[in-house]
Amino acid sequence: MSLFPETIALALAGGKPECANLVKFDFASETVRLWTGHGPLETNDGALWLGTGELGGMSGIEQAVNGQAPEGTFTLSAVDADIMRLARDEFAEEVRGRIARVYIQFFGVDDPDDPDNQRPLDNPYPVWAGRMLTPTFAFDAGGERSVTISAESLFSLRSRPRHAMYTDRDQQHRFPGDRGFEFVGSLVNKVLTWPDW
Repeated sequence: MSLFPETIALALAGGKPECANLVKFDFASETVRLWTGHGPLETNDGALWLGTGELGGMSGIEQAVNGQAPEGTFTLSAVDADIMRLARDEFAEEVRGRIARVYIQFFGVDDPDDPDNQRPLDNPYPVWAGRMLTPTFAFDAGGERSVTISAESLFSLRSRPRHAMYTDRDQQHRFPGDRGFEFVGSLVNKVLTWPDW
């Protein structure tokens, strides 16, 4: 079974599939779903996404290569003073450390109920996830406000042990008498000859 059966069927029939990005923010009090188009969008999984149009943007959403984990940023422009205040005052408890997910959604079938839009094909497909870190605020010369949230890719934590260190002291604290990490310090930059006849 293919990953995008409806999209592939449309392409094979001579249609021209298009796609858009969707972003799901898992805030502490609620989940917010946004997409890069205009107006509300109901996807085939029943979720409702609010359109940001030209007021929303994102960057840094790319695959982690060569051991690097790029940082993503999400920007919302033309926000009012209340949103700026909420982003500043409630960010720590509401947003910091929470997950943001990016999806792609394919389109291609004209929607007779909405001539300016197209119906979604298949379900949204996740392409990136990150942990939200810090907000930044900007004001342009015309007084327009914007809020940007940075997020580190979940791939950036791949080499960090969960609440532990690979040391003898940490191992002894957890399991007294265990000698599994006793020689870890002596193995750094050690040259081993193998096989040793």
